[in-house]
Parts: sequence; C-alpha cells; structure tokens
Amino acid sequence: MIVGAGCDDGGVTQTNPTDPETPPPSEADHGDSGLAADAWTPCDADEDLRAPVSSGSPGRVPHGEDLDLHVGWDRFEKLVLALSRRMLGLRGMKFRRYGVQGQKQHGIDLAGRDADGSYTVVQCKEYASFTTQNLRDAVEEFTGGRRPFGATRFIVATSASTEPTQFNDELHALQCEHPDLELDLWGSVQINEHLRYYADIVAQFWTRETAADFCTASPPPGVPAPPPDRQVLAERILVGPLNTDDVKPILRDADSKRADAPAESAGLYGTLATRLHDAGYRSHATVLRRKQLEALEAAEMFDDGADLAAELAATALHQGDSHQAQILSHVLDELAREAATANTPRAAATARHAALITAAIQDAAHPLTLGRLQAALANGTAEPAPYQPLLVLMLAEYTLATQPHTLEDLDGLITAGLAQAEEQPSLHQDRDTAIRLRLLRAEYDRTERQSLLREARQHRLPGRHVALISAREARRCALEGRAEEALEGWRDAVHHGILAGLAEEAADWLYAIRVVNVRYGPWTIEIDDEHRLAQSLPTTGTDRLLDRVRDPKTRTLSAVVTNRPSEAVQAARRWLTDSVVTGSWADEDEAVTLLGDLYRDNNEPDSAAVCYQRAGKDEKLKQLARSAGSRLLPAAAAGEQPWWVQRARAVLAAEQADLADDVAAQALLGEMLDLAARGRNGELVESPTRQLTIQAAKTACALAPRSTHEQAVALLDLLAPDVPRGPSQYSHTDQAHTMACLAIADTHPALAVPALTRLFDLADVNCDEALRALTGDQAQRLLGASPASTGQGPDDSPRHSPLGEADLSALRARADKLAERGHYLSDVIQATVNPGHPAVRERAEAARDRVLQRPEPHPSSTDLDSSMVPDSFMASHLPTDDRKACLDKLLAVAGDQRETANNRDDALHGACNLVLDQEPAIRRTAFRASQPFVSGDLDGSRLDEFTGTPHPLSTLRINLGTASLRGPGLRLAAASATTPAEQSWVRDQALDMLRSEEPADVAQAALALNRLPPQITQNVDPRPLADHPHPVVRQLSAVLSVRRPSQHADTAQLLAADTDVRVRRTLAEAAAGVDPGSCEETDRLLDRLGKDPHFGVRRAARPPGR
Repeated sequence: MIVGAGCDDGGVTQTNPTDPETPPPSEADHGDSGLAADAWTPCDADEDLRAPVSSGSPGRVPHGEDLDLHVGWDRFEKLVLALSRRMLGLRGMKFRRYGVQGQKQHGIDLAGRDADGSYTVVQCKEYASFTTQNLRDAVEEFTGGRRPFGATRFIVATSASTEPTQFNDELHALQCEHPDLELDLWGSVQINEHLRYYADIVAQFWTRETAADFCTASPPPGVPAPPPDRQVLAERILVGPLNTDDVKPILRDADSKRADAPAESAGLYGTLATRLHDAGYRSHATVLRRKQLEALEAAEMFDDGADLAAELAATALHQGDSHQAQILSHVLDELAREAATANTPRAAATARHAALITAAIQDAAHPLTLGRLQAALANGTAEPAPYQPLLVLMLAEYTLATQPHTLEDLDGLITAGLAQAEEQPSLHQDRDTAIRLRLLRAEYDRTERQSLLREARQHRLPGRHVALISAREARRCALEGRAEEALEGWRDAVHHGILAGLAEEAADWLYAIRVVNVRYGPWTIEIDDEHRLAQSLPTTGTDRLLDRVRDPKTRTLSAVVTNRPSEAVQAARRWLTDSVVTGSWADEDEAVTLLGDLYRDNNEPDSAAVCYQRAGKDEKLKQLARSAGSRLLPAAAAGEQPWWVQRARAVLAAEQADLADDVAAQALLGEMLDLAARGRNGELVESPTRQLTIQAAKTACALAPRSTHEQAVALLDLLAPDVPRGPSQYSHTDQAHTMACLAIADTHPALAVPALTRLFDLADVNCDEALRALTGDQAQRLLGASPASTGQGPDDSPRHSPLGEADLSALRARADKLAERGHYLSDVIQATVNPGHPAVRERAEAARDRVLQRPEPHPSSTDLDSSMVPDSFMASHLPTDDRKACLDKLLAVAGDQRETANNRDDALHGACNLVLDQEPAIRRTAFRASQPFVSGDLDGSRLDEFTGTPHPLSTLRINLGTASLRGPGLRLAAASATTPAEQSWVRDQALDMLRSEEPADVAQAALALNRLPPQITQNVDPRPLADHPHPVVRQLSAVLSVRRPSQHADTAQLLAADTDVRVRRTLAEAAAGVDPGSCEETDRLLDRLGKDPHFGVRRAARPPGR
C-alpha cells in the first residue's frame, strides 16, 4: 500500500511543491506507470471501506510477540487505512483499486492530505512473498509518470516480512535516485511496531484482550471517575457547603483567628476557598476569598493580598465575570495605595498588578475598541505576573474575534505568554490556556498551525484539545472556501468532542456543518440532518471547553430585553469571541449579527456595517446604508474574503454607489466587472445559486452612471448573455440590467444607441422591468417622445433626444415590433414612441372596448389584476366622444363600493389619463366627481377588512396598499381643475392632506401641489414644509423655494443640508432650471450643491452647458 502527498482536494489543484514547473496532476492520471488507473474516489464513499470492521478472532498474544497480519485482504486494507489516518494524521483520504483479488497486480492506492497540504500515497499490494525487486518495481511504477496529487511521500505496505538487510539497502538506493520523494516501506514488523501505540485499532481489528496484552507502548487507560456521592451532594446543597461537617470546623477556626492571627486565618480561608472552588461552589469560594483578602490586609500583608486579588481578578475576567473583576479591582487599588504608603518591598509590583487589572477591565467594558491592555502589557519591564498569560489570552482572543487582521501585531505578547504558561503555570490558569495561545499563533504562523494539526491528528494531545484544534481548522477552511475540508474538520471535532464529554460543543459543531452545507451546498433533503443529530445529543451536565460563570449568549439576550445596551454589547462581544475560539460557526454568525444590531441601534453605524458584512446580512446592510444618508460606511477589505462577505461588500457598494468619488467608483466598477466575469466562468467558490456572481453584476450596473466609456462597453458585453431566454423565464439581473442601460444612454451619448437597443432586446424577451422602463420618463426623453403623450400633466417643455433621426426611426421600428408581439405595455410604448403608426388607433379602440365592456363586480370573486390604467392611456388617443365614454365608465367604477380599493384607485388613475385635453365642461364634471373622494365620503371598499391594517398578532397579513381614496381623488381633482377657484380648492385640500397619517395620501397631496400653476401656489410658504417628516413634502418645499429664491433663500439653504438625498437632488434640479446669472441666491445654492457628497446631486447641479 502506498500513501502519497500533494495538493488539497478543495477544487484548486496544486503543483508538485518540489518542482514549480510541474503541471497540475490529474487525479485519474497515474502517468506511464502501467497501473490501471481508475478515478480516485473518497474513501467515505466506498461501501467496503466505510463499513465497520467485522469482529476479530478471539485469543491473546503473548507479550513480545507480533500480531498475525494475514487477516484477509479486505481487513488489511482497512487496517492500513486506519493507520494512515491515525499515525500519519492524513485527511481527505481517497483510493483507487486495480486488479482483482488473486491477480498478480491486485492492490489499492490510498492518498491523503497532510497538515501542510502535501499529499502522501500509500500503495498496498497483496504479495505471497515480497522481494527487493517488488519494492523497486513499485517505486519505479509510481515515479515513472506524473504523480497523483503531486505526492511528496510514497509508502509501500505489505503484510509480508521486510526485515532482511537487502530491503534497507534497496530502499536507501531508491531514495538516492529520487531525492524529491520521501520513500518508506511498511512490512509486518514495522506495522506491528506502529500498532503497539494504538490499542483502539488493535481492539477494533482483533479483540480488546489482544490490545491489552499487545499494546505495551500505549498509555495506560484512564481511571474512570467514581460516581458522585449523592448523599454528600445533597447535604452540601440543602445544608450549604459552608455548614458541612468537613468545612464548618475549619471555617470556625479561621474566623476565630482573624483578630489575633490574621495571617494564619488567611491561610485557612485560602485552603477552604480552593476546596470549594474545585468542588464547583464558586460563589461560596468567592466569599471566602474576600475574607482571605481582608485577613491579609489586617495582617498588613499588602503585597500578598495584591498578588491574590490580581490573580483572582484575572481569573474572573477569564471566566467572563466582569462584575467580580471590578469588585476585586477596587480592592486591588486600595491594597496598592496601602503598599505605597507602607513602602513595602514589592510596592512597585503591587502597583503594576493594579495597572494591569484596571486596563484589562477597561478593555473588556469598552463597547468599541481595545488598546489599553496591550499598552499596559507591553510597557512592563518587571517580571511578568503569574496570571499574565490569561490577560494575553483575553486580549488576543478578543482581537481575533473583532480585528483579526491585527492579531499578528500581538505575536511578541502571545509568544511570551505561551512560554510562561508552559514553564510557570499559574494556580488559576485552566488546562486549555497553552493550547489556546498556540491556536492564536496558528492563525498567522503556518508552522505552528501544521504542528498543531499533526499533533491532533496523531492523537498526541488530549481529546478535548484534538476536538478544539479540529474545529478551529474547520472554521479556517470554511472561511477560505474549502468546504469539504471544513466538513471533515468539524466531523473530527464532533467525534472527539463526544468522546471527551463535550456534548454541547459537539452540538454546536453539528450546526456548523449545517451552515457549511447551506453556504456552499449541496442543498439536499438531508440538509437538516445535523440539526436532528444535535437535538439528540444529551448535553445536560456535560463538560465545556470554556469555563464561564454565565453563558454569554444568555447574558446578551437578557441585557437586550432589559434595555441595557452597554452591557449587551460587552456580552455580545464575549459571545462572539467564545464562538470564534471554539469554532462554533453557527453561534459566531448569530453573535456577530446581534452585535451589528446593537451597534446600529446605538448610533454606531460604522461598527454595524463591519458586523453585517462579516455575517453576510445583505438586507440589514441595505437598511443601514439607507438610514446612514450621506455617511460613507466602511467596506470590507477587498481580496481573499468568504463569498458572503464579498457579496455583502458588493451590496454596500451598490447602495452607496452615489457617495464614492469618481476615481474610487471607477476602480470599484472595474473590480465588480472582474468578479462577475470570473464568477460566470466558474472561477469563484460560492453558493450553489451563484449569489456572489449575481450581486457583482448588479453592483456593476449600479455603478454604471460613474463608468468610463470602456467600462460601459464592458458592462454591456458582460450582460449580453443574460438576454436570450425561454418563455416565462427571467434573469436575476433584469432590473439592474435595465437601469444600467438607461444610465449608460444618459451618461455616454455615444453609447445611447447600443444601450437603448439592449433595452429593446430585453423587452423583446418579455422582461417586465424593461417594458416598464420604456414607458418611463427617462426612456421617453431619450427616445424623443412627445411630452403630451406621457399623460403626466400639462408640462409642455420640449424633449431633446441625443439620438439622430435614423437611430430614432430604427428604435421606433423596434417599438412597433414589440406591439405586434403583444407584450405587456407594448401598445403604450408604441403609442408614446410612434403615435402616428396606424396600429395605435386599432389598439386604442380595442382598449376602449375593454374599458366599456368591463363587467360588473361579482359577489363571489374579485379581479385584482386591473388593466384600466394602460387601457385608459391608449383610449386617450381616440376622439373626444370615445374618451368621454371611457371617462364616465371609469368614474362609475371608482364610485362603486362593491369594487376593491385597489381597482377603484386604478379607475381614478385612468380617469386622470382621460381628463387631460378634454373640453372644460367635461373637466368640470370630472372635477365635481372627484370632490367626494377627496373629502373621504366615498372611502370604504370591498375586502377592506382583509386588505387593511392587520392585527399585530395576526399571522395572515395582506398588503395591497392603502384603502384610502383621498389621495387618488385629489390627483384627479388636480388634473381636471380648470378655473382658479377650482385650483385654489385643490391647493387648500392638498395642504390639509399633508397632515394625514397615511403616507400615500401625503405623497399625492405633494404631487398635486407641484402640478398646480405657480400663481396658485405662490402664497404657499415652503419653510414649514421643509420640516415635514415625509421626504416628498420636503421635495415640494425645494421646488417652491427655488421659484422665489430671493424670498426663500434660507429655506433653500436649509434643504441643501437635508439628510435625504432625494430632497437635495430635487433642489439641485429645480435650481439648475433657473437661467444662469439671473439670481445670485440660486448661483450660491448651486455652488453649494455642486460640492454635495452625492454624485447624483452634483451632476444635477451642473447640467450640460452650465
């Protein structure tokens, strides 16, 4: 059997590390070795290798004799596989077989990954007798071609004897011929020597009695813990641990000596405190420690008292008991003052105790930053305190959890703390301090990491440490995108954790496995299997990796519920740190998310953004960015980050695309284009649904207004494959793709034709977003559509398209083809882009017929998919009589309370389309019909009780918008008002409606005021509107203030600092419409807006030609 080393199996193939020019080897390629090379298969996927070993033959082996390795070929394969995993510490084991049993070439190759990432190959062949020629043939076959996995080690395993000197000579000669390959030979003697150290393997393949006699090199089995003395336990609980027969006399003796012999009393208190602490009665031990400290102070042994207080405080911090640590810190400060006053021999050391503990408590209590403890530890020139490794561990683990990129800066402290923990262990240091310090070094020191992995995989450490190391390595692999290795590591951790009595941690690691499957796939019906297994683990009364006075998760949630944010942040940081330390990935994700929520809710958006990106919480990040306004939130570092962090970073970039400066925006766009291209080529390690690739493309689209000409072309090329699709299909990038086309056409006139052509391409495949965009104002302006055909109101300002007539004609032809295919809204698009086409009249008449023939509402059914709005727009192209008939029909539908509020709203909207350009008499009739809606007299529609505001505890929530028709009625009133009296009535009603608690009505009121002629709104004071909580009202204030810039200059300047970018953009657009140089106040306003942090505001304040 041969075990060989090479690259990891995480998807990226490594070359031979001894030869950088060697091309990546193929797993299925055995070069020219002549062996029948089947594909390599994971050992866990083979039923024979995965199946439990059958019971071994009974019998005992006399001391000093070897085991008989002729146990059957299938069992020998499994034996060598078990040794490879245990003794060599190989992971990711794969195999391939050749030949069948009984043939000359029957055997198996095993390949596994070592701790340093190199591969070992073990070749196991069935030989009746083994000769030196067999050895040479095996090595030459292996080295004759390209090595599997770039293996650096090759082992031949056989059950035959290989003791003669000729084998050693031949192996030495072969090693000289192949210096880049480590060679080894396992014969029966070598395998027996290895097995003497692994009693569990011998017991598995033979018997436990055989293992007891044969495994002389194995450590003696541990003595099982005696069952607890339940009588003593009951007595201590009910009577009290201080009142039991073995404690009370000593305590009474200590109390009696406090006055006359305080030093002796302190010793007795210390003895009892240690005994109670070891028995699990920490609180009672704390009481006795306080008495011990008081006795030492009474004996004027200030330095001894300070030593004890400092060590107890450090231990309390280590166990997460910050309250006890603060109490001890106050005692320590008092002892330091007494020592300084008495000028004791170790007064300086006592002062250093106080400084160290104070710095540690301040760092643990600060909700945002660390730094005091590091400075205090680094400034010490005296002998390090016995408890210093605990403080270094606390600082370094906090740093790993919150600022991992700075961990290596603590290398000096970590190295010194590790040396001290190994050479001079403190009384109060737990059993894991040294291994946890080594794990911290392993985060940035590859050699330390490989050393720990080898020791863990070869079981040279206690089981709890093996489990911890496996879990931490799994976490690293998961963050680096090596999902298979992460799963393997956490499975190892679960196995060793259960054996070590760490059932609660094992459950956490099972949930970590589930998180890996969720984030990397595959998504199968068995994805919740780890959850079910975790629920099956008995966790009550089990051991824990970290010794905590109180569970930090429970403490965090308690502080949140009781509204203590500072304590909640402290506890959440401890929870996060513990999760990172133990490799509990699911808990880590939950803790960092909650920490982000706490920072968000307590005015720390920067820290919240860091947490949300780390957890990959896209929606929370979007909400945070929107609430941050013009504040540019910190983005995660670019480069090798987990895919969900990169995706969250891209989400944040898209949300704040308007805030970056031009150079940064173009650099970010280049990064997103490259990321999206790599993802589409399958070069990224991400989720099964390619979420990172999709988001990178969306972010690139969001940055399209900031693009260079070349980047815009690259973006259009990147998105070109998203256009072709089958019926009823969509692409995740449709909305972003559509907006990018419009932005490119606006920003780069030379690319307007290809960008708008792409928009029509998307509409051609029934992309809903593109079809809607082509009916919008921006696309209509680019296409040179007549403003009257938009139906948006009486704005008669001309539209200038950047396109030439030939290009416009080609795009009109595309609109005509859309209409021929009958796509959604295609008739509206054709009517606006090419209103003179003969088909427009035909489609308008068909729309008229649909409106007029709309059936009466049926009591047993409701149609919520109304086409009244687009049909009314099409009907507006017909003669007056047809338009009036449609208008009357829609007003009848709007007034019918048997209809749903949604349908009545659509009818009022459709009436607005039809009332434009009507004769004054018809408009007056429509105006009178709108008034009862505005007053609320016609509110109350069908199904309001279901579509209205649900009960807070309701599990059924239907949201079809507001049931109020006041806003839609006001919209119709504004569109139909013709006389100053009618328009003044609309103004007064709109101003009253601005006080409504219904946001939709407030928005309609603001839009109605904006639609009225300037002479009607000239007496509306924009200053009170500038303080309105609704952004659309402040936008109205911006428009009104610019109409009279001299009178409302202060209001305009106030709005220029509005927290909502939409208000400032509206202000800039309104001010930019004023003739240059005509108003000094407007020029000052534009100058200020031209320096706005948002690119959109700056661009609106500097239109072309200004």
